[in-house]
Amino acid sequence: MKKQLLTATALFFAVSLSAQKQPKLLTFQDLLSAPTAKEPKPENTDKTLGVTLWSDNFSTPTNWVLDNSGQTGIDFGWNINSVSDGWWAANGIASTGGGNYAELVNGDPTASPATQALGVTYTMTTAAPIDIVALGGSNQVSIQFQQYGARFNDLQEVQISTNGTTWTTVSNNLSEVVLSSSGGAAYANPTNKTINLAPILSTNPAPIWIRFSWTTNYPSLATNPNVWITYGWFIDNVKIVTNSTNDLSVTSDYVGSAGLFYTQIPTTQTAPIDFEVDLFNGGVNTQTNVQYNINVNGGAFTGSSPSTAIVSLDTMTLTVATPFTPAALGAYTVVHSITADSTDDIPTNNVVGNTAFSVTNYIYARDNGTAAGSTSNGTDGFEVGNLFDIVAPQTLKAVDVRLLGGANGTVVGTEVFVKIYSIDANGDFVFESESDPVIVVAGDLNTNRTFVLSMPVNMVVGTYLAVCGAYSQGLKVVNAGTTDPQTSFLLDLFDNTWYYQTAIPYVRLNFSPTIGLDENSANLNSMIYPNPADGILNIKLQSETQTAVSVSILDNTGKEVLSSNTDFNGTETMSLNIENLSAGIYSVRLASETGVVTKKFVKK
Repeated sequence: MKKQLLTATALFFAVSLSAQKQPKLLTFQDLLSAPTAKEPKPENTDKTLGVTLWSDNFSTPTNWVLDNSGQTGIDFGWNINSVSDGWWAANGIASTGGGNYAELVNGDPTASPATQALGVTYTMTTAAPIDIVALGGSNQVSIQFQQYGARFNDLQEVQISTNGTTWTTVSNNLSEVVLSSSGGAAYANPTNKTINLAPILSTNPAPIWIRFSWTTNYPSLATNPNVWITYGWFIDNVKIVTNSTNDLSVTSDYVGSAGLFYTQIPTTQTAPIDFEVDLFNGGVNTQTNVQYNINVNGGAFTGSSPSTAIVSLDTMTLTVATPFTPAALGAYTVVHSITADSTDDIPTNNVVGNTAFSVTNYIYARDNGTAAGSTSNGTDGFEVGNLFDIVAPQTLKAVDVRLLGGANGTVVGTEVFVKIYSIDANGDFVFESESDPVIVVAGDLNTNRTFVLSMPVNMVVGTYLAVCGAYSQGLKVVNAGTTDPQTSFLLDLFDNTWYYQTAIPYVRLNFSPTIGLDENSANLNSMIYPNPADGILNIKLQSETQTAVSVSILDNTGKEVLSSNTDFNGTETMSLNIENLSAGIYSVRLASETGVVTKKFVKK
């Protein structure tokens, strides 16, 4: 799929290697501020699959073996009864038929002290193997069950085994949105889940065991109690059913140019937009004359993939033959459809939602514009933002950001900045420019706030990272939409580590030519890098006239710890040795006859 590629593929994967493979760990405060259990909200269901070969509604608890990792008590691990025993959901799962259900909890994180167990894996396994071939004569089957809960730092897995000792994960809930103070939601109550086992069992028709397993999604941070928090996970009405006759399902889809999807594209960065979809045939019959179709703005543009056949249990990528290149300013809506000769038994799993984007004069955006939570970093400073593909050289002077307002939003008085990074041949983020720090006022919140770069960036064809950040707590950057991992990043200024996040920060490129350089710096433009710094701090100065500048580095008490002077005309870069400075936050004070500019940096 093309969504795995950026403008410079090798560079992207290099960045992926240098970044952390897991998102930023959610904290206890993230959970405490989150909503409690949602009201039951049933999920729409498709046509029932074929014959039910085996089922269990937990009316006989001994049908399952519970391994609670040495923990005791009703609020640790798995339990089977008709009462919700955990701290989060008082009413449990609203499953069909009622009665007993299985529940997974791990202590009570809201108790004082918190009681979650660390270093545990909780499993619930069928006590006896299930001979699928003997029951139905075929291994063309699926697991169905109902579930409820919410995800925090959880790894919730469904596994099968053909020998009772070696387990294969066939599904997990990592696609579910995390519920925290920044947004997200509990699962629909109940959520009906179907997992096609035929691709796995086709080579081994042996009887199977079914296992539900819970552990943390952060094994490298096993000693951190925040890792082991769970809201709860409820399971009921587990079945094995024969597969449907005709069932095409979408496993992934892609819309975009050069690897990423953009909700707003400036005219200078428009490029042919590709449309692809991966289709899995989970039914018994071969599906013939299968096509992927798009319709842009009610027929202004239409396209289809070549017609093809997809045999049972095969996956195929379908690509619209002719990409679409938007030719004018305005809004665009893409309607997607999958067609085949046979009527699909489960039509809801082969639907691609409408895609909306617009061509603008100057704004380049990946977020959808609808606020859904925010990104913060506890008490530590951080930077957060998005990758952008540049398909044509262009000069960037500003970045637009939306800062969360309200009682739990960005604190008025917080110093906030933006930065631009390019990506070098090793895949590392390379500092290009930044804005001067801006002290947030009430009018900056819940609106588009334009940050002007101290020096414009002459972008070339390639990939850039735009971020918004602060060196202390108080900043919350609005999130709006979700994306694939390794395309939106967070830099923790405490451990100087890049993490990815799948929520898209509201951080946009603004190419408006009317934006001038920062007026606060008069005839003197400046930026400092790297930031955070270790041994050497570089100060780049730019002036149109002969200018004398006094440079002072001040600690957090205002005491001067280093100083230097320069006299230049044009562009000059000063390099200061800060190796002997203690770790912490410092200010760089640049004084000239035109005024004073102050910038902050972190000494590692």
